[in-house]
Amino acid sequence: MPSLFINMWKQRFKMLSYLPFSNRSLKYFPPEFILRDPVTSMVKQQRLQGKGCNLILFHMEDVHQLFSTYSYSSIQKLQQQINDTIMDMLPQYFKHQDIIGIKRFGHEDICLFVKQQPSFSYDTLQQKGQQLCAELQASLRMPGFAKQESSFSFQSGCYMMGPEMENIEVAIQFAYRYALSIATKRLPVHFSQSRQQLIDIIETENISVLAQPIMNLTSGDIFGWEILTRGPQNTPFHSPAELFDFAYQADVLSKMEFLVMKKAFEEMSKRSIKEQVFINITPVTLSHPLLLEQLLMLLKEHPSVAPSQIVLEITERHAIRDFNFMGALMAKYRSLGFRFAVDDAGAGYSSLQSITELIPDIIKIDKSVIQNIDQMTVKQSLLRSLMHFAENINCQVIAEGVEREEEAEMLYDLKVQMGQGFYFARPEPLAADQERVQRFDLLKAKIQRSRQANMVLV
Repeated sequence: MPSLFINMWKQRFKMLSYLPFSNRSLKYFPPEFILRDPVTSMVKQQRLQGKGCNLILFHMEDVHQLFSTYSYSSIQKLQQQINDTIMDMLPQYFKHQDIIGIKRFGHEDICLFVKQQPSFSYDTLQQKGQQLCAELQASLRMPGFAKQESSFSFQSGCYMMGPEMENIEVAIQFAYRYALSIATKRLPVHFSQSRQQLIDIIETENISVLAQPIMNLTSGDIFGWEILTRGPQNTPFHSPAELFDFAYQADVLSKMEFLVMKKAFEEMSKRSIKEQVFINITPVTLSHPLLLEQLLMLLKEHPSVAPSQIVLEITERHAIRDFNFMGALMAKYRSLGFRFAVDDAGAGYSSLQSITELIPDIIKIDKSVIQNIDQMTVKQSLLRSLMHFAENINCQVIAEGVEREEEAEMLYDLKVQMGQGFYFARPEPLAADQERVQRFDLLKAKIQRSRQANMVLV
């Protein structure tokens, strides 16, 4: 115990002796100062000069087993050997002036920060990280342990730090977290590159919004429009599923959904839309503290759009964790005129729980219930139950995924008020007012003819 106490104070005095040194002279494995972080300071200086920074992380696997097997002094020797080995290898891969700094994150991770260069691609960065890992593994042997040689496994992860985060400490933490997820295979290898592409899409507003009509099944009138999103053509992000799933992984989901709302309001104003407009929103974004501010700003910019036209359609992409909080939040939006729909009813327990807990204004029945409903009595029974439930809580009902005339007729027979699907129209850009009226007059006539034929048969 006394020796441990003496060693602790030796470490403290050693750390104090480093305090007068400049950041540049401490860029390789600096001590953990309480009041100072030389590597973070140099990353900050690099960013203030408008220059980019890359991170290569070396993650040592199964460190917990070392701590449960060997003494702490032996592990300290190993860590010093790892530091020395990396220092010996670095000149083969990077010039001294290109290295910003290198530091430890806990006992498992080492982060190397290097300057971004125009000729330095992400693939090159990843390749160098993997080569360093392989060489490090081959060079290491446990000092002072059992006679047999011990092997160690390292994984690398890379991240290109962009300028979107102003706070340097937060930017480093995010970069470290992403690189660690790549190293441990929780994120794909090219995540950093893809995330930057997604941020560029958001900044340049390079998405398009389409609209699919929601039809009144009795009159043939358009009840409303659902806004649907597409990413840039000929990219992995063209599909809405890929676009929004990756936006969530990349922590920019709310930014993406804010952009969709902006585009939707612009289209409503430009096309003089007076019907209801359904805009998909995840519980993540609905809980965002800036959402209401964004919506009120859009209403101010587009005075022809009324809050009562906007239906926020809560998607089941992410679970609702606190229904009491979400219910109170929805009440606040409702007081301003906004309405809510719950998507995918009948598809699973989660959507039914959302309906019972939140009591939305509109329930959208999932396409899995609607598909071939004219041929399956069990689906008809399920839909009747959902209709009865909706009537009791004073909700309107929309059937999604209507693709055949027979399905539309069965929905009408079951007294479903509204339908949406390819049978009526595919998602497409909103047309000019006159063209839109002409197109849907034809659709209205089609539905009315179907109603009349149905009455004759009865």
